[in-house]
Amino acid sequence: MAKRRKRQTVRKQTSKSASRPNVAAYFATKIEAEWGPFDLKHALDERADQIVVVDTRKADAYAEEHITQAVNMPEAELDSRINELPKNKEIVPYCWNITCHLATRVAFKLAQKGYRVHELVGGIGTWKEQGNQVTSSQKEPAGVA
Repeated sequence: MAKRRKRQTVRKQTSKSASRPNVAAYFATKIEAEWGPFDLKHALDERADQIVVVDTRKADAYAEEHITQAVNMPEAELDSRINELPKNKEIVPYCWNITCHLATRVAFKLAQKGYRVHELVGGIGTWKEQGNQVTSSQKEPAGVA
């Protein structure tokens, strides 16, 4: 009887491990697919000519503030403007914050099209929290110094 229980236990363990997802592969992919503010800052400092930062928010949000090197390509315009992005550079889309999925959708579409892409985790919110610079495209109102 004891042998029978032991065999059943072994079978259960084997079938559980066979259906278990490859967690290591998930994290390896996640590390490649996501960059934090430190990763992007380092890449821009070391090889800015090989990086294209894409602000996926609407034009008015971009005009208010954006990562200095960023180009504005709202998620809704990606399909019609995708050819503006070079395939020989790394593309880093971002949006508002960790709960915003504009950059995630853009990263997914670009990856499907063969681009090398890294989503900026936390968006412009985390970028600023880490003390990194942003730029405004808005003109100062007349009379304001």
